[in-house]
Amino acid sequence: MVAGQLPFFSRLIRSGEFHLDDAFWGSPTSTPYFQAGLLYGLRHSNLPAYSWFDRALGRELRMNVPSDALEVERRLRGTGRDSLLDGGGHGYFTLFRAGAENALSMSTLGSLKLMAHAFSFEMLGLSSARTRSVWSFLRSLGVEAWRAARETVRWARALGSWSHESAFLASRIFFQRLGWSFAHTKALVDMARGVPVIYLVYGNYDETAHRRGPRSPLARSELHRVDAYLAELYAMARAVERPYDVVILSDHGHVDSVPLEQRQGARLKSVLFDEGPAVPLSDDVARGLCDGRSRPEQDVRPREPFTPVVVECGNFAHVYLSGEREALDAHDVLARYPDMLARATRNPDVGLVAMKRGPSAALVVQGGVYGLEDLERAPLASEFSRPAVRDFLRGLPSMKTAGDLVLFGEAVRRGGTVGFAWEFGSHGGLTRTEANSLVCWPADAPVDLSGLSHCADLHDRLAEAYLEPAHRLRWAP
Repeated sequence: MVAGQLPFFSRLIRSGEFHLDDAFWGSPTSTPYFQAGLLYGLRHSNLPAYSWFDRALGRELRMNVPSDALEVERRLRGTGRDSLLDGGGHGYFTLFRAGAENALSMSTLGSLKLMAHAFSFEMLGLSSARTRSVWSFLRSLGVEAWRAARETVRWARALGSWSHESAFLASRIFFQRLGWSFAHTKALVDMARGVPVIYLVYGNYDETAHRRGPRSPLARSELHRVDAYLAELYAMARAVERPYDVVILSDHGHVDSVPLEQRQGARLKSVLFDEGPAVPLSDDVARGLCDGRSRPEQDVRPREPFTPVVVECGNFAHVYLSGEREALDAHDVLARYPDMLARATRNPDVGLVAMKRGPSAALVVQGGVYGLEDLERAPLASEFSRPAVRDFLRGLPSMKTAGDLVLFGEAVRRGGTVGFAWEFGSHGGLTRTEANSLVCWPADAPVDLSGLSHCADLHDRLAEAYLEPAHRLRWAP
């Protein structure tokens, strides 16, 4: 807003027509966790990241894989909670269908039969909403594709790496241009048709910020594009016979990240598990993890074979050391994997190490161990959000899908952290940038969205204002 990248959004706020407030949705600060809370009202959804190792299935789940999103959708639906989209709502580019009448979510892509059946329905109304000819659109798409290809080549050559670039190029052409333009147009058609609830996700900034950084010129240009889309949505919302209340929100922040591989020349799994010089475990760390219990002898008993899994989730990572159904206690990690634990807690690019400790959780920071009761004394870097760290530790023991260790990249510069994945903008972690979200709503709307501290609270307030059934009229004899 200050830099002028969101002129329409800025006018909405400055005019007094809309309220704007900070919001905290809980941690992890990632889209699966947020959407489970917003759509279903789940406070503990057991979704630790965008990707994780699922202990029940014995394999990694990724939310950009339709069949995996469908599996998680079934679990969320099985909680018995109603969704904001139940009863005729539409969702666009969501991870979960969540009862929407249409089928444009990641989970619905997991069923070819469902997509084939829904195709004709999704095309309804598009011809009447067309604003330019097919040839004009194709020429524009061709020009944008050429520009995207040139930018990709320049970036890859300057960086000396083509990692993820082919996928990013395809994403820019087919999703950021075709996909989101299609979804935006469909949302306008939905308003004209009177669809009761519409949830539209603009993921183009997110995709670009991951690959180029959240403050890059390319990412800022995507924000400007979203702002223009919001202006069209708002105009339609005011023009239809039954006006809509438009709620604008961010589901997480993006923080600059510097890949660990770029800094240390190796991926995180190699750093933790490859043979190298012995690193002693700090006595203070061992004592803190024992929490009054005696320090265990090294446990080398034979167990069912399991290859450790490291899931790099941006600027944090889940480390799975065993195939057991629940995460190991810190005492067991200390007994079985002292060398790996020493490498993790002494690595200068690892800022925080979290794990279960008894019925609660503990955090290793700068050679000290801190629980919820003494977290205020922890020497956290100023980039980290203490409320987000506290929320994460509070929920970790019940998050069965979390790793035995959860590592967070160190804050290595103002507004930036180390990233474990090969990306230059990250989210899901515990920095203030990632945890501080925004919510914006009409001043004359029948809802107050100020002071929100969890995405489930957002669900509850929206459901109460818009979805609670009215008292039925009864004919009196």
